[in-house]
Amino acid sequence: MWVSDGVKIEGDACSINMGLRRFVVAGHVRLMTPAATYAGAAFADFLPFHRAYFIPLEELPDRWTFLNDNWANPEKGREMPGDAFFLADMSDSRPFITSRRVVIDPENYIQFSPASFVFFNASVATPPLPFYVRNFSDNPNFSVNALSGASFDLPYGFAASPASLDTAHFRYDPIRKTYFSFEHHSVFGQQGYAVFSLNPATQPAKQWNVLSYIPASSNSALALNTQLFTFQSGLSQPLSSNGFADLQYIQALRQSAVKFELTQLYDSLLEPTPLGYYGDPSHPFVPNHPIITALAWSGFDQRVGSSGFSYRLLSGLGQMHDGFGVSGTTLRDVQTVYAGAILSSPLYRAPFGTAAFGSYQLQHVWLSFPNSVDFQTAIVSDSKSVSNKFFLTGSLLLQSVVTKNVGETVASPNASTGMVPQPLSPNGLPTVGGVATLFPHVTNSALILTAAVAPSPSFQFTIVAQENHYTPIQQPFVAGPPRYQASADARMRISKTLFLDIGRSYYFNWANQRWSPTFALQVSGQ
Repeated sequence: MWVSDGVKIEGDACSINMGLRRFVVAGHVRLMTPAATYAGAAFADFLPFHRAYFIPLEELPDRWTFLNDNWANPEKGREMPGDAFFLADMSDSRPFITSRRVVIDPENYIQFSPASFVFFNASVATPPLPFYVRNFSDNPNFSVNALSGASFDLPYGFAASPASLDTAHFRYDPIRKTYFSFEHHSVFGQQGYAVFSLNPATQPAKQWNVLSYIPASSNSALALNTQLFTFQSGLSQPLSSNGFADLQYIQALRQSAVKFELTQLYDSLLEPTPLGYYGDPSHPFVPNHPIITALAWSGFDQRVGSSGFSYRLLSGLGQMHDGFGVSGTTLRDVQTVYAGAILSSPLYRAPFGTAAFGSYQLQHVWLSFPNSVDFQTAIVSDSKSVSNKFFLTGSLLLQSVVTKNVGETVASPNASTGMVPQPLSPNGLPTVGGVATLFPHVTNSALILTAAVAPSPSFQFTIVAQENHYTPIQQPFVAGPPRYQASADARMRISKTLFLDIGRSYYFNWANQRWSPTFALQVSGQ
């Protein structure tokens, strides 16, 4: 084996402990360094401490210690740890991956080339596959996700460095079925990152994403989110192309924070066509390309005297400009101003050994159409731990939205205008009961009961029952959520690193539907 500082080590057996970041070579050891070549019986390197231990083949028994990669001057006779040359008993273990060549960065990743995966107690092995990379860096930015949700996602890392990771994904969801995607991570220290993804890469409807975050100082940062949507076969000329870029600057203040957000949208990035569409009318040319600027202020949580309650204040303003008319109107410029507050209660001990808490949020938005939007959310929850493995929760959720004109709103990915950003809302209005707001005055009261049992860390089962009362109309195919619904979810470990979630819902004959059409299946990591 080669070590990065130019040292080559040969021996009969080698064991590398990635958790402890140390390795042992034993039997007919040949240690070749830039300073000298040594023969010995065993060699161990404790990488975090830059300390290596060696049993040389000398006339008299001895033990050497190399400090800080000083291979020319071993510390002879120095006392060693009792487990310096410990080799774990692997006789009852079976490999998960076999390879002829392995490259290890002790702090970040391990690369196999080629890689053969072994399953079912070594009875089945895949053909050798080119480079496979397993990243185990403690840098959390390697786990930033730029892919949309899927029921099943199998990542396959194939290239890496201490500051980057390239991964192919085999995925499945009920809409697209099976497809492949690609994701690239670049990290800048422990705080900054840039993530690019193409999802799906093997179907015409593609989504190209870039997520990045760069600290500007100890109390400020820049964030960029760009999305491009194309419809194209491979990398051919697209039949449609639209997207947006959203840039945010966040500045922490004393007991508050401000955020400036700039968003540029393009409903079509293709050259105008006399037909008004590309290929067929399902790919129309839309000339709108609005730009939105907004400034948001958010206070930190503040206590209300000694009551145990806390509150947080919100405010902001924004402007949208579109030379072709904002939101289908003739206005080229629309301004928004908003103010809001969140009030939260402490946790109260309630009768029967339960614990209760509540919160209330209200927000008012002024739009220069003119229009206004008021929305309120109140929730009260009471929970009880029946045992250390069984939990019950009851919640009452009240929501309301009031606006003068549903059509005169601002819908964009910008989250600082006071409106709900896309894709969380199609029209900028808050969703109520999980459905889009399509009426000027909408309310919903939901009673939610949850039971969860977790007999072990490897298995959890949850049941949620909900009753909704939606106004002004709660009718299938018209408006509102189901009157009654129940869902169950089982989460179980299927390997050392993977969990399987199985769920299904029951709608009590809402819209002539009892059970959801299919089970929801999702495989995910811990």
